[in-house]
Amino acid sequence: MARLVIMDGNSLLNRAFYALPPLTSAEGLPTNAVHGFLAMLLRIQKEKKPDCWVVAFDKTKATKRIEMYDQYKAQRKETPETLKPQFAYLKEILGAMSVPVLESEGYEADDLIATVTRRAEAEGMEIIVITGDKDAFQLVSDQTTVEMTIKGISTVECYNKDKLFEKYQLKPEQIIDLKGLMGDPSDNIPGIPGIGEKTALKLLWSFGSLEQVLENVDAVPGNKLKALLKEYPEQALLSKKLATMIDQVPIDFQIGDFVRTKPDSEKTLGLLHQYSLSMICRLFEQTLDQDQEGPARSRGPAKSQDRRDNENGKNNRNNKNNQDSQDNQEDNRDSQAGPSYEERILDPGGWLEQISSWMTEKTELVISYRLEGEAAHLSVWNEMGICDQRNTYSLDRTQIDKNVLAKWHELLGSPRVFKIMADHKTLYSALANEGVRLDGLKYDLSLAAYLMNPTRSSYQAAELLSGQADELFFSAAREAGLLAHEFENSRKKLEELGLSSLLHELEEPLSIVLAEMERQGISVDREMLEQIGFELEKKIAVIEEDIYQIAGVSFNINSPQQLGKVLFEQLELPPLKKIKTGYSTDAETLEELAGQHCIVEKILEFRHLVKLNSTYVKGLLGQLRDGKVHTTFQQMVTATGRLSSTEPNLQNIPIRMEEGRKLRKVFVPSRGGWELFSADYSQIELRVLAHYSQDPILCQSFQTGEDVHARTASEVFGVPLEQVTPDMRRKAKAVNFGLMYGLTDFGLARDIRIPRKEAKFYIERYFQRYSGVKKYLNDSVVNAMETGETRTLLNRLRQTPELNHQNRTVRQFGQRIAMNSPIQGTAADIMKLAMIRVDEAMKGLEANLLLQVHDELLLEVSARALPEVAQIVKTEMESALLLTVPLQVDCKTGVNWCDMGKYHI
Repeated sequence: MARLVIMDGNSLLNRAFYALPPLTSAEGLPTNAVHGFLAMLLRIQKEKKPDCWVVAFDKTKATKRIEMYDQYKAQRKETPETLKPQFAYLKEILGAMSVPVLESEGYEADDLIATVTRRAEAEGMEIIVITGDKDAFQLVSDQTTVEMTIKGISTVECYNKDKLFEKYQLKPEQIIDLKGLMGDPSDNIPGIPGIGEKTALKLLWSFGSLEQVLENVDAVPGNKLKALLKEYPEQALLSKKLATMIDQVPIDFQIGDFVRTKPDSEKTLGLLHQYSLSMICRLFEQTLDQDQEGPARSRGPAKSQDRRDNENGKNNRNNKNNQDSQDNQEDNRDSQAGPSYEERILDPGGWLEQISSWMTEKTELVISYRLEGEAAHLSVWNEMGICDQRNTYSLDRTQIDKNVLAKWHELLGSPRVFKIMADHKTLYSALANEGVRLDGLKYDLSLAAYLMNPTRSSYQAAELLSGQADELFFSAAREAGLLAHEFENSRKKLEELGLSSLLHELEEPLSIVLAEMERQGISVDREMLEQIGFELEKKIAVIEEDIYQIAGVSFNINSPQQLGKVLFEQLELPPLKKIKTGYSTDAETLEELAGQHCIVEKILEFRHLVKLNSTYVKGLLGQLRDGKVHTTFQQMVTATGRLSSTEPNLQNIPIRMEEGRKLRKVFVPSRGGWELFSADYSQIELRVLAHYSQDPILCQSFQTGEDVHARTASEVFGVPLEQVTPDMRRKAKAVNFGLMYGLTDFGLARDIRIPRKEAKFYIERYFQRYSGVKKYLNDSVVNAMETGETRTLLNRLRQTPELNHQNRTVRQFGQRIAMNSPIQGTAADIMKLAMIRVDEAMKGLEANLLLQVHDELLLEVSARALPEVAQIVKTEMESALLLTVPLQVDCKTGVNWCDMGKYHI
C-alpha cells in the first residue's frame, strides 16, 4: 500500500500555538505555532515516510454548517492576534517545502480530510490522519488510522478500529451518533441537554444508533431520560448531521497531486532563517540527507493488524513517558515565576527626563528588543523593553521623536550604564547598522544559559522565559521584567557552576569580535564564481553522459529507485543494504562499492559536483551583498564550544577534491594592495591530548618538533622513524585522531579500508606504547560517570547523562563524549582566547579579521602591515594558553583563499 498522511492544519496550528511558549523572529514576528507545526511535520516525514501528504485548512467560515445551524461555533473566541498571521507564514513555508495545501470556501478542513480519505481508500492506499479533533474518529477503517494529538502536539495516540473499540466500545460510524446525543461544546453542537458521554455511550451500546434510540425511546430506562429524548429528537438529529464530516466536497484534485516531491531547499532554508526557526532549519537539513533514499513506498501487503497494535502500544507508552517528563518540567517552571513590575507609560518629555536620570544615576537596566529585517547585520530595532528593577517601560520607535531616539542611543553606547539582555550580539549588530555602538554589557543571559546547558536547542529570550509567565505573547516591557528575574536566578547558578569567568572573560568579549567580523564580511570575486559554476555545469553534463553510456540507458541519476535498478539489477552489483523503497544508494553504500565498477566512481563524482554547484556556487551568488558574503557565526550551537557558520556556511566547503578547493579562489581581499593571511593551529587537539594525558612519547614528539604521525607509525609498526612509509603514516594519523574520539576497531577498519583484525592490532599496539593516552581516556569516562559532567581547562561544562542511559548505544556515545569533550572544548576555548587577543592587538592596524574556520583564522592585511600583523597573530595564538607542549601556528598568505603560500615569520 502507498501511504498518505493528511494533516489537519487548523487543529494542529492551534494546538501548537497554545502548547508552546511565545517565540518571535528576529523581526519580532510571532512564530511559536509555526515552529510547533513544522517540528511535527518533519517528525512525521522521518517516522512515517509518506508517499503522499497534504495539509488541509479552513478557508472561510463553515458556511455549509452555519446554513444548517446559525449558532455553529458561534461561541468561539476571535483568533488571537499573534496566531492569525502564522497561518500565512506556515503556508508560505509549506509551499517552499512542496507540501500540498488543500482549502475550499465554505467547507472545513474536516470535510476536506474526509473527502481525500474516501478517495484514497478507493485507490487502495493506507491513510494516516493527524489531528486534534475527535470528529476524525468517524474516518477510522481497515485502511485509515487517526493519530490524535493530546496535551499539545508532542504526544499522540494512534487509533485504529480495535483501539477505538477498546476506548469507547463503538464502531467508527457510531462516533457521529455519540455526538448527536451528547453534543460538542467546542463546536457549539447542542446535542440533547442533560445527556453526557457516559449516558450516550450506554444508549448506543444498547440500541446501536441515534435513530434506533429515538425509535425505541419507550424501552429506554428512566423517566427523565425518556422525557429528554422525546423533547429534543430534531435537535439530536441535527447535531449528528453537524458532526458528520462531508466526504463529497466539490473540489478538483487527484491523489497524484499529493505525491511527496523534493522541496525547494534553498527557498525553504531562506524562509526558515527569515523567521528565525533555527531548530527547524537543522531538522529540515537532516531530512534533506535522509531523503536521498526517497519516500517509502511499500509495494507489499499492508501491515498486519497485530503489527499495527504493537506499534500503537509502543507509541502510547512512549507518549506517556514523554508527557510525564513534560508535566514535571511545567511544574518546575511554574515554581520559578518571577515578580511583576508596574509598566510606566511616558510621553516624549518624560522619556528624555527618564533616560537622563538613568544615565546620571548609572542605573543597571535589563533590556529586551524587537528587530525588523532579514538578518542581524541588516536589521534595525523597532521596540525595546526596559526594566530598572522598579518599573518596566516599552520604547516604541514609531512613537518617539528624534530627540528621545538620540538620547536613548547615547545611553546604549554608554559604558557607565550597565546592561543585561539576552543575545547581546544580535542587538549589537542591529545598532551598528545605524552607526550606534552598544556598550556596557554586564550579563548576556543567552550566553550564560548556553554555558550552563550547551545542548539546548535555542537560547532566545522567549525560550529562556518559557516557564515564567502565563501569557502567550510577551510585550517588550513584560519580557524585560521577566528577564530581570531570570538574571537573578541565572547569575546565582552560573557562579555555583564556576562559569562566571568563562562568560565574562571569554564568551561575552568574543560576541563583539564576532559581530564585527560578520559586519566586515569577506569579498567574493563574482565573475570567477560564475565561471566556476559554468565549468561545473559542463562537467556535470559530461559525467551524466558518461554514466548513461556505461549503464546503456538514460535514467534519473537523482532517483534512488532508478539508480538502484541500474546498479543492482542491470549491472548486477551486490546490494549491500535494502530499504523500504528498494535498494539503498546512499553515500556510504556507494563508497563501499567503489572499485567494483567504474560507474560508481562516476556517480559519486556527479553527486559531489551537483552539490558544489547548488549549495555553494548558487548559494553564494544568492547571498552576495556589496560584493561580499556576510556569514553569521553561531556562538551557541555546538555542545563543545566550537563556533559554527551559517548563511552561508563557510566552514563546510569541501576542499579534499580539486573542484572544492577551487571554490576558495573566489574569496579575495576587499582592497587593492591587500592580501589574505591565514594562521592555522597545527594538530591542536593532539597537543591538548598530550597535555591532558602527559603521555611521555606524545609529549616528547611535540616538544622536540617531531612529525607526530610518523612517530606514532614508528611505535605502532615497530620500525625506525626513517623507515616509516607514507602508507604507515596515513594509518597512524587515523589512529591518532580516531582513538581520542573512541574509535573502535570496526570504525578504524572502515575508515582506512583494512581488515578488522588488522585494525584491532593497531589499536592494541598503540595503547601499549601510548599507555598515558589509554589511562587518560579510561579515567575520563570514570570521572564523568562519577561527576555527571566533563570540564575543559577553562572549566567549560558539558553534562553527561548519556553515561547512565539504559540503552547501550547511548552509553557508548556518552563514553565518547567523556573522552573528547575536554579535548575539543579546550581547543575551542584556545581559539576563542586567541581571537579576542588578536582583535585587541590589531586595533589601529590595516588588517581585518574575516573568518574562523576549524583551527584557522583568516584575515585580510595590507602589504605594508603584513609583517607586524603576522607576528602579532602568531604570537597571540601560540601564547593563548600555556600547555605542557607548545602550540604551533602555521601561516600562509595569498591573493585568494586557495592560492596561499607559506609565510615565514
